Amino acid sequence: MTLRSRSTFTTPESFVNDFLNTLTPGIIPTKDFIDWKAIEKKTIILTPSLDFYSRLRSLADDREAFVREMADSLLSADDPSQFVRCGFELLGHTGTDIATREKHFDLGQVSKAISGGSREEGLMISGFLFDLGIGRVLAREDLADILLGVQVGLETHRRKNVGGNTFHKNTKELLERIVKNLNVLTGRDVGLKEEVTVQYGNKLSKRVDFGIYYDSVMKYGIEVNFYTSSGSKPTEIKRSYGEVHRGVLSVGVDLIWITDGKGYLSMQKSLKDAYVIFPNIYNYRQTATNLQVDLAEAFRST
Repeated sequence: MTLRSRSTFTTPESFVNDFLNTLTPGIIPTKDFIDWKAIEKKTIILTPSLDFYSRLRSLADDREAFVREMADSLLSADDPSQFVRCGFELLGHTGTDIATREKHFDLGQVSKAISGGSREEGLMISGFLFDLGIGRVLAREDLADILLGVQVGLETHRRKNVGGNTFHKNTKELLERIVKNLNVLTGRDVGLKEEVTVQYGNKLSKRVDFGIYYDSVMKYGIEVNFYTSSGSKPTEIKRSYGEVHRGVLSVGVDLIWITDGKGYLSMQKSLKDAYVIFPNIYNYRQTATNLQVDLAEAFRST
């Protein structure tokens, strides 16, 4: 069933135009684009370790002397893990696991071994940092400025991880408000569940992000995606969703796709083709404006 607001578009092109005109290009608010509080917290923790590396600056061109001095310093430290972590942060690496073609190890385990007196591990990690190029960093005067610059640069990775999860969270909150209002508007029991599997056909199934229930019967499955660059979902819809949609309809479940992001600026053709096959597509603003009315009308007709 094509929901009311989706059926008002006279052509696929008119849908795409409305979709793009109401597009939310990015999910992170401007004020949160760089997490300055997290950066400040991390730099405060790591700054005391910068003196450790400043003392090694004079040895930055002598691998043997650098490795020996750093290993001895790590072995004498009460907590070598902070110094190890700071060294890798200065080189733009976060997390405890690191792998190159030649080496793979856990920094936490290495630090623990050094704390236990392992000179071998101290020499290994010191040599590894030297070979990664820590000397190039130490040649600069202000390590605090370098550390800050690295943390700002690492925000790119945080933003990549935040996007999809934040859109899912925001959409869930919006759907919860819509469902709450529908209970009042329809006078019936309208519910929302996450991560629902719809069984249909001969042992076939479709797992959806959300299910909307009417009088305890699932009526709509909702998929949620956010794209900051071109993605595969529109192509997947063209390839398989027609069949999947028919399958779940056979057990009384319709599909809704809530999707958004600046990636659609370069996926307009695929979005248009997807709408032809699967018209119940909304971006976030279209969802906020139309979905409650669309579902209320659909439920009244059942």
